[in-house]
Amino acid sequence: MPDKCTNCGRTNSQIVADAKTLGLLQEFECGLYSCCQISEWADEQCQAWFEALMQDDIDLDATTGPEADERDAIFVPVRLRRQHVPWYRSPEDLR
Repeated sequence: MPDKCTNCGRTNSQIVADAKTLGLLQEFECGLYSCCQISEWADEQCQAWFEALMQDDIDLDATTGPEADERDAIFVPVRLRRQHVPWYRSPEDLR
C-alpha cells in the first residue's frame, strides 16, 4: 500500500491504528480486509461513540435539572487513601 490510499485517503499508520482499535489488525495484515473497509468501520465506530456520548449528556442534563428526583441518585463508594509520610512513625512503632 502506498503512503496514502487513493480511495479512503488514510495513511498506513492511520489504518493500522484503526485496525488495532477495532481488533482487526491481524485480519488487515493478512489481507482479509482492505484499508477502505477498516477506515469505514472505524468511522462508523467513532460516530456511534459520539452519538452515545451526546445521548449520555442529554440524559445527564435531564436527570440533573431542578426537577431531578434524589431517589435516582447513584452513590459510589470511594476509598480515600492517606498519603504515606516516610518520616512519620506512629507511637506503636516506637515500642
